[in-house]
Amino acid sequence: MKLELRPRGLAVAFVTALGVLCTAPVAAAQADKTGLKIAAADSDQSKPAKVPSGNPLSGDPEAIELGTKLYFTWCVQCHGHKANGESRFGKYAGDLTKFWRGYKEFVVIVKNGRVDKMMPPWKDVLDDDNIAKIGAFLETLAEEGANWQ
Repeated sequence: MKLELRPRGLAVAFVTALGVLCTAPVAAAQADKTGLKIAAADSDQSKPAKVPSGNPLSGDPEAIELGTKLYFTWCVQCHGHKANGESRFGKYAGDLTKFWRGYKEFVVIVKNGRVDKMMPPWKDVLDDDNIAKIGAFLETLAEEGANWQ
């Protein structure tokens, strides 16, 4: 399944609309030759982290670049510009820099959502390849001890 940037379904439309409202002040992200990256204040985090991973695209520069764009399209609204769970609405989403559940569980959570925590399922929007790209990007922000295996 190829990623289409047209929202499907009410939940996705809502999250997309919310993202438009949340990402208007994109001061924390700067455009450069490779796409989006974290602002200069956080430039030390823009280097790939040395964390073990079960992701087949881990460390792939092209996957990381595309994963960055996908993250800033679909995930930033709730998980924030630093992927630490802090958005303009406060800290209520999961901190993906400290992800501890492992890559396989990351894929399951993204596909099925965590409806009890207000995270919609993304299986109708993101295929396995695009989820892996987002994971590859998130690994570059991972704090020491994060579990992406």
